[in-house]
Amino acid sequence: MSRRLLTACALLGVLGGWITASPASAADIVIKAGHSAAATEPYQVGFEHFKKRVEELTRGKVEVQLFPNRTLGNERDMIEGLLLGTVHVTVPSNAVMAGFVPETKVFDLPFLFRDRKHMYGVMDGPVGAELGDKMRGKGFRLLSYYEAGIRHIMTNKKSLTKLDDLKGLKIRTMENPVHLDAFRAMGASPLPMAYGEVYTALQQGVIDGAEAANTNYEAQKFYEVAPNWAMVAWTTLVSDMIMGEKFFQSLPADVQKAVVQAAQESARVEREAYARSEDVALATLKAKGVKITTPDPEPFRKASQSVYAKFGGPEDQARLKKILDSK
Repeated sequence: MSRRLLTACALLGVLGGWITASPASAADIVIKAGHSAAATEPYQVGFEHFKKRVEELTRGKVEVQLFPNRTLGNERDMIEGLLLGTVHVTVPSNAVMAGFVPETKVFDLPFLFRDRKHMYGVMDGPVGAELGDKMRGKGFRLLSYYEAGIRHIMTNKKSLTKLDDLKGLKIRTMENPVHLDAFRAMGASPLPMAYGEVYTALQQGVIDGAEAANTNYEAQKFYEVAPNWAMVAWTTLVSDMIMGEKFFQSLPADVQKAVVQAAQESARVEREAYARSEDVALATLKAKGVKITTPDPEPFRKASQSVYAKFGGPEDQARLKKILDSK
């Protein structure tokens, strides 16, 4: 190899190091925390509180670096990153998490929660803790539960005014069998797809619609390519704030305590931010001229009940009953 080529390779190696290396830190421990939402969304509000409190509680011994908007990959990539140690904290949609911990799929059943109070009580109660144990068995430490909003349906061609309007439409869902079954039961043709591909797929007509909350529908500008918004409230989405169990165990006891405390505080902050942002986003959508419809949700609810009947085994059904019976 020539001297010139060796010099070029060396230079590329140096530049590559500058590009891929994490920012220098004076802290003893660096925690990389990533999520899929835009930096303007409630996930980021929660993560910023998490960062602030971890750094305060550890008196600067720990630095938390934040990576929003899929900077570290899509949700599946970041979950896998926890197991590899390349990512330390993430908050995937529960629907994606269920691909790693199948027991969590109960949270994705349609029309499961009566309201936010019911949802929070379940997440913070015995069922939430039980699912946290299941996650730990698969290499994940549950830190807290976030939410990703009350979910509705966007379409790019025709608006939805009733259940029959959904028939045959190709609707993007997360990679989760419960979501797929729910939309099939409601008459649609569901198509699992990575979140980062949704905008282009709607724009190109690969799909006819997708589901989302007011907040991310507005923040991701999906209304530009899917201007019809049917407020069906088909589910309220749970998101699991998790850390790799191996990384968690590597932390000193005082840092573990600080991380858990900060995560639980951040969940309260994120949930409050999400509830507020839903109303703000809806007002913004109305101002932008989005065609908003409010179909009667009862036919959607009745159609989706068939998913409950075939859901999981005896353990899953017992967990479901606990949720439905909880106050």
